[in-house]
Amino acid sequence: MNADNDNISDLVDDIVTCGYTRTVSLEKRENIIRTVVLHSTMRVIPMLDQLRKGLQLYDLPKMMKTHQDLCLPLFVPGEDDKVDAAFLLERSRPVFSEIGSAKHQMEVNIMNFLQDYLQEIEDSGIATAAGLTVGHIMQWMTGQRHKPVLPSEKKDFVINMKFHHDCDTQHTVCFPTVSACSCTVTFPTAHLKTFIEFKNVFTLAICHGQAFDRV
Repeated sequence: MNADNDNISDLVDDIVTCGYTRTVSLEKRENIIRTVVLHSTMRVIPMLDQLRKGLQLYDLPKMMKTHQDLCLPLFVPGEDDKVDAAFLLERSRPVFSEIGSAKHQMEVNIMNFLQDYLQEIEDSGIATAAGLTVGHIMQWMTGQRHKPVLPSEKKDFVINMKFHHDCDTQHTVCFPTVSACSCTVTFPTAHLKTFIEFKNVFTLAICHGQAFDRV
């Protein structure tokens, strides 16, 4: 109780500023809340009225009513569902080999290549010559281009990153494969030793993604 009294005592000046004239105490909190809400409402309504009159100068209320979906994000804050490099990397879950091993170092290099590749695409604005975006890449990996909407989906959404060290080196090149059902990407480490190799191979794999999908 003492802690609560100390906390509300810190708010006395703010409460009085809102027009409350009686004794400030926890027992009066319902009256205090009503006074604060009324004060805030009386301040906001004239501001909103001025905004409405300003919008009418350009006939914007009519446009807002006709195109509610387009105008809603301008006035109501919400989470951007567009995928960026930070989101994709944050949701990546690489399955690394033993720390200190040669395989582990190759896997770390590939994850660094992926980060540089995504950042390069995002910074360029137009992605690559193939017209790729970070959204395209996530769609290739997972089957969806936008962030999950439901809280339960957001919590469980991860992209598994695996590494294949035993691919046939007699091939000219092997491509990464994806399983959209399990959100898993497998990288052929023998063919991704430099960033240039990674960039070329990864871009080809995404552009011809249907050929590299696994159920």
